Amino acid sequence: MRIIIAIIIGLLFVSCENEVGRIDLLKNNPADFEIELKKGETLNLYTDMDIEYREKPQFVYDCEFYLGDVYLFKGGTDPLLTTENQNESLVEINGIKHWKYYGKLEGNLTAEKDGKYVIKTTFVKNNKPELKINKAEIIFLK
Repeated sequence: MRIIIAIIIGLLFVSCENEVGRIDLLKNNPADFEIELKKGETLNLYTDMDIEYREKPQFVYDCEFYLGDVYLFKGGTDPLLTTENQNESLVEINGIKHWKYYGKLEGNLTAEKDGKYVIKTTFVKNNKPELKINKAEIIFLK
């Protein structure tokens, strides 16, 4: 019985997250995202990726976090290393892999006090031959 209750509570927490912003990093790189957060609120980061490659590329979402104009910290996360993947598809044809997925990135932002938070994201990538990036989006869920 306790296991069923824990599963239901877990599903409620997952379903409580709402998308509050999305940036297409192919069109806007670097890009800023601003959001008002109250103390204790958490902003989770996800990615929606669609790539084609022969050799696995090296990617980083380089993020700087601010409270208003005050610099808080900087961190990078590999958008190819995600959890909670959804709609994942990996197909290989003639040595070219086509990989699509939506997944949770490592890390998040928990507000230490009320205010306007700014996340400045830069998509850093290598330029390998036969690398085609169809989609690279960072998504913010609260």
